[in-house]
Amino acid sequence: MIFLLQSVTPATALMSVSEERELGNKLLKQVLSQVRLIDDPEIVDFVQDTGESLLKVIGTKYFHYRFFVIMDPALNAFAMPGGLVFVHSGLLESISSQNELACVLAHEFAHVQGRHVARRMDDMKYVSIGTAVMAIAGLFLGKGQLGSAILTGSMAMNQAIALKYSRADEQEADRRAFQWLCEAGWDPRGLKTTLEKMMRNNWLGSPHIPKYLSTHPVPEERLTYLEDLWKSHPCYLRHKEDPFRLKRIQVKIKVLSNDPSELIIRYERLLKKEPKNVTYLFGYALSLDKARRFRDAIETYDKILAVKPGLEIFKRDKAITLFHMGDYKGAVTILRTYLAKHPDDVTTIYYLGRSYLEAGLPAKAIVYFKRLLPKWDENTTFLFQLGRCYAGIGQEGMAHYYFYRYYSLIGKRRVAQYHKKMAMRLLPKNSPVLKKLQKEKEEPKS
Repeated sequence: MIFLLQSVTPATALMSVSEERELGNKLLKQVLSQVRLIDDPEIVDFVQDTGESLLKVIGTKYFHYRFFVIMDPALNAFAMPGGLVFVHSGLLESISSQNELACVLAHEFAHVQGRHVARRMDDMKYVSIGTAVMAIAGLFLGKGQLGSAILTGSMAMNQAIALKYSRADEQEADRRAFQWLCEAGWDPRGLKTTLEKMMRNNWLGSPHIPKYLSTHPVPEERLTYLEDLWKSHPCYLRHKEDPFRLKRIQVKIKVLSNDPSELIIRYERLLKKEPKNVTYLFGYALSLDKARRFRDAIETYDKILAVKPGLEIFKRDKAITLFHMGDYKGAVTILRTYLAKHPDDVTTIYYLGRSYLEAGLPAKAIVYFKRLLPKWDENTTFLFQLGRCYAGIGQEGMAHYYFYRYYSLIGKRRVAQYHKKMAMRLLPKNSPVLKKLQKEKEEPKS
């Protein structure tokens, strides 16, 4: 497919919304096949909840926004065409509040709603969707990971340079983000503080230079503009912050991204000085779990609950460790009790489903898995488990469909096409899923 972007008025020159959605879907497969995603439900849900608090005030949206967390130490976040929102773990570790994350996401949403990449492509006249995918993915991911691998051709590299946001794009995004943040009850001063934090990281000579700054230029006048905007239109934080929730997220990311044996030593040293520090105990328990010292991890969770019996979330964490050690009955007992008090907790719902599935009870598991749809419709780990679940209850057509979705997203096209064909063969003729598959275009062979 070729986008014919003629030099006409912006309203008619822009690619259509449906074309941008198609571009986004191809970008998603390109990115997910190359980067390491964090699939921890609590971490992903934190980002999604923050984003959705803003999406409520945006009004008419061109796209369905989808959220992903990339395991990468860079201070980076970006939104691609089609409403794909990616946040790097390095940014989550560096923010001082959920408000700062909201400010970054609001700015990214503004670029998507302003369709700024589509407008940049408008200036490039003839752009194949393949070249656009390479250029956009390479531009946003920068050096390392997917970026350097994608930008192998001079055409893709030149297109990536041309796609960078202009100063006018940045100012428009800042202005829109400022308005949405105020309406949603966040403090828009975080737009300025997060940029300053990234710039300090750059000036201090970090080996992980903020990729955000390469695609989102920060001239001094932009900082001045943000300051002036605040002075003329002040609004304050009304959204209820939960510092404990952010601290849990940051501890989890630290454990996910480091050697557990080193962390165990570090936390043991810290706990000698502060044996009742809940943050240290939590990091210690997670590290022990990751090192497969499950009994020690459970003992540590019991210590936390002895110190802070009101923090029942650590009962849920203990249940997850029981799941990891194969005690599915014990995990189910705790998780069901916790879910009764917290019926919308996605982490509990997911691990209840997983516990039942691993215990050989897929019919019970699927009840919980279905509650996570459509919110988790592009979570690759979840899609694979859902496929297993349908296979376990004998619905082979649906099992192949979710395996197709899984392998398609991670870039295994031949395996994906096999599962797609099997799904189309086995699904009932009146199945809405079959009709959906019949409408899809055939993927090119890799």
